[in-house]
Amino acid sequence: MTDIKKTTSSNISNSSDIVQAAQEYVLQAFNEKVENKLLYHNYQRTVQIVELVETIGANATTETLEIAKVAAWFQGIGYLEDFRNYEIKSTHRASNFLKNKSYPEPKIDRVANAILNARRGGRPMSSVDEIVTDAIMAFDFADGFFEKNPLRRLEQELLSGENIGSIEWEQVQMNQLLEATFYTAVAKVKFEPVVARNILTQKQVAEKGRAKAFQNIDDDEENKLRKYQNIEKKIPRSGIQTFFRSSFRSHIHLSMIADNKANIMISVNAIVISLLISVLTYQDITTTAPQILLPVVTFLITGMTSLVFAVLAVRPKVTQLNTSETAKEDYKKNIVFFGNFVNLELEEYEEAMDAMFRDGELMYGNMTRDLYFLGKVLDKKYRYLTHSYNIFMVGFVATVLIFLFSIFLNA
Repeated sequence: MTDIKKTTSSNISNSSDIVQAAQEYVLQAFNEKVENKLLYHNYQRTVQIVELVETIGANATTETLEIAKVAAWFQGIGYLEDFRNYEIKSTHRASNFLKNKSYPEPKIDRVANAILNARRGGRPMSSVDEIVTDAIMAFDFADGFFEKNPLRRLEQELLSGENIGSIEWEQVQMNQLLEATFYTAVAKVKFEPVVARNILTQKQVAEKGRAKAFQNIDDDEENKLRKYQNIEKKIPRSGIQTFFRSSFRSHIHLSMIADNKANIMISVNAIVISLLISVLTYQDITTTAPQILLPVVTFLITGMTSLVFAVLAVRPKVTQLNTSETAKEDYKKNIVFFGNFVNLELEEYEEAMDAMFRDGELMYGNMTRDLYFLGKVLDKKYRYLTHSYNIFMVGFVATVLIFLFSIFLNA
């Protein structure tokens, strides 16, 4: 603070000198700020606002541009002391600085008026006010609005110590964009179209935020215990789609493999059993070669048992989780498999499908339950198939051993 006082002790009358002195004073004031909560209203913002003043006031008189630049340097310095009433602090520090520089009193008043009238809700009363106001509006609401907006929100939360809800913040920003007004011809031509585009984008952002809020408005304690509700609603995510697609494909492929293996076992056992029956009934072979009777009977029994399990593995069985007594709200939970909706009328089925497509939670539940029961069917298929192959293997080995034993015994 000592260096600031030294800076303000001399008399500066030249226009460029007073602007330079104002810059040095503001820079030193920001450097002396210990806390780093000013993520948005910082020295960099002040520099860019001064540059915008130079652009917007390029056609103004030298005196008007000088006063506007001095006001631009001081308009944000009040945030170092009180972010709620920053314009009062800014005006006070600007007046003290300019008085110490023996700046003309009328010009000091014009600087103070420009700072006060440039605040939100203020009304520019002079060309200086209009230039400063347009420069601040251009920085805050024109180019880079959506890149700077998160810093602005975080700064306000840090300074106020309060969390700001997303919906509330988006609505506040929308209102401020709608209130942004430009007064100079240069600013109207250069920045009004940019603000108009930002308003359109902000409207879409705000509506998306409100839609998400309404989507979650019924998430009470009971809803928080439900499955699948935290997954993205309406449209499944690509990762979840891939999971269900690959899982259903794998289960169907395994079912086809089980059916093929069962068909092989059915064919082999049917052919062998038919041949053995033909052999037993041909010219009373049991009398001429009684040693083959035991192994043939052994294979007939084991082969028939193996064939039965193979048939059970491929026998179609339609599960029905929904019946005519199922409540309307419950049958919507199981409508993916045809066996669960064949008892429904067309209108009921269409209503259930419509409800499922509108509710991601219901859709994920349907697909999960269908995948689960498909797995139960596969489990039963492979258990029957395992029994069929095991019995066939044991029966075949027993038949051969008994046959060999009978031959050696007779020999």
